[in-house]
Amino acid sequence: MSARFHLPAGRSYNVRATEVERDRQHTQVVCSVLLLDNTVQTFKVCKSDHGQVLLDAVFKHLELTERDYFGLHLADDSLDAPRWLDPNKPVRKQLRRGSPHNLSFRVKFFVTDPSKLQEEYTRLPCPHNTAALLASYSVQSELGDYSETEHTAGYLSEFCFMPNPPQDFHKEVAKHHQQHSGLSPAQSEFNYLNTARTLELYGVELHYARDQSNTEIFLGVMSAGIVIYKNRVRINYFPWLKIVKISFKCKQFFVQLRREASETRETLLGFNMVNYRACKNLWKACVEHHTFFRLDRPIPPQKNFFAHYFTLGSKFRYCGRTEVQSVQYGKEKGIKDRVFARSPSKPLARKLVGGTDWESVSRNSLSDERLETQSLPTRSPPGTPNQNCLI
Repeated sequence: MSARFHLPAGRSYNVRATEVERDRQHTQVVCSVLLLDNTVQTFKVCKSDHGQVLLDAVFKHLELTERDYFGLHLADDSLDAPRWLDPNKPVRKQLRRGSPHNLSFRVKFFVTDPSKLQEEYTRLPCPHNTAALLASYSVQSELGDYSETEHTAGYLSEFCFMPNPPQDFHKEVAKHHQQHSGLSPAQSEFNYLNTARTLELYGVELHYARDQSNTEIFLGVMSAGIVIYKNRVRINYFPWLKIVKISFKCKQFFVQLRREASETRETLLGFNMVNYRACKNLWKACVEHHTFFRLDRPIPPQKNFFAHYFTLGSKFRYCGRTEVQSVQYGKEKGIKDRVFARSPSKPLARKLVGGTDWESVSRNSLSDERLETQSLPTRSPPGTPNQNCLI
């Protein structure tokens, strides 16, 4: 016969609570995120959490409203093709073993028109050609109007705008700075972006590849379409309107072009990527850029039972807001009068006027050991039933 007992009022030790806390700590991962001002912030998430949980934690830390232009780049995956944290997949499936994990908070979609941004808090890094002009806008934003009494010769000597600047670079910056009188920090940054968006590599995500003649090239994905670079020079450009489908199979990436009036059939271009993962990352980047910049809203996932379970191709779809939706959201939720502390230029040297580091990109060259690929599911090129395509 059982009897009920009341726990004594003395000391007690909650065994289960400590066990739960231990298990929770073992299921957490530590993520170190490099922010745009070169500071590192640490975040903890559970392994079972989706990538969106980590993204939301970073956005909350930055108090960012216009979030759709940004993403988390997997910095510890730099030896492979560019890869972004997928918000719809568990963190444990995207991060390698070990902790902490290193990620970079970066611009994923470069705004086509800076006037669409509602918050001045939304700042974007960009490449450089007109370095002196861009640097002068950053000086105006930080120091204000030029003054002969305050800004004597050499007043920019402490600024590190770019690595190995040319001779008299600071003098050119000072000349431009004198012409920016009256511009507020927000206006200076707007002019900075307005200048940067006209440059060749603004908003281009580069992917190393080889063409059919085995020549090294870079495939660039951008808001307007796909660009091909050879020897650092743009040799071809395919706008989204001219592209019928994109697909990949193993490490081969295919672009099917619309048939011109003078042609009898559609053109199919093929490129060799480093491996399967690099190929899929490029394909996903194209899907995301096309959806974000060209569509009013993302394509909803298929609800057909047979299509869901018996489709051999990738089911990946961009599920975030498009640019149209993001602009509308920014108008409704953006905080235009927010006051925030701007970071000084010196630690931001490579971000303020940093060009694309072609050398670091080209270090991901094809090597004998990297040509090997594991047996992975294939994605069919155009002309076969199994296709991953952009319509």
